[in-house]
Amino acid sequence: MLVRNLVFNKTNVPLLNKVLNVSSARHRAISNNIANANTVNYARKEVNFADYLRAQVNKPPVVGRKTDGRHMPVGLPDPVAGPRVYEPDPGPNTTGINNVDIDQEMADLAENHLLYNIGSHLVSQKFRGLRKAISGQITG
Repeated sequence: MLVRNLVFNKTNVPLLNKVLNVSSARHRAISNNIANANTVNYARKEVNFADYLRAQVNKPPVVGRKTDGRHMPVGLPDPVAGPRVYEPDPGPNTTGINNVDIDQEMADLAENHLLYNIGSHLVSQKFRGLRKAISGQITG
């Protein structure tokens, strides 16, 4: 287990895993919006893909060291925290039912589908390369 973590942490697999996680959360939020397009007073949900990934990639200006279990993490994103689902500003209620624009939700779903496919393809390629390296095959 320790060797596996050391190998994977030296690659971009953890970041790609986060891409897939946030993409899955965004898919659930968009799907719920589409399913509730005709629900009276439903408030649409969003997952901020870019902010979550930026927090995972950018180095914080200050990093603290946690010496006690009661200490709060300083500077680093919480490793177990996932992407946050939130209700954005309501915006116009053009349908008279709620603020879900079905055309926008379908476009967001298509975009998210592409992002998930790219992420899963990159993870697959990374594992294929690791498998070749372990078996001694020449990569290329």
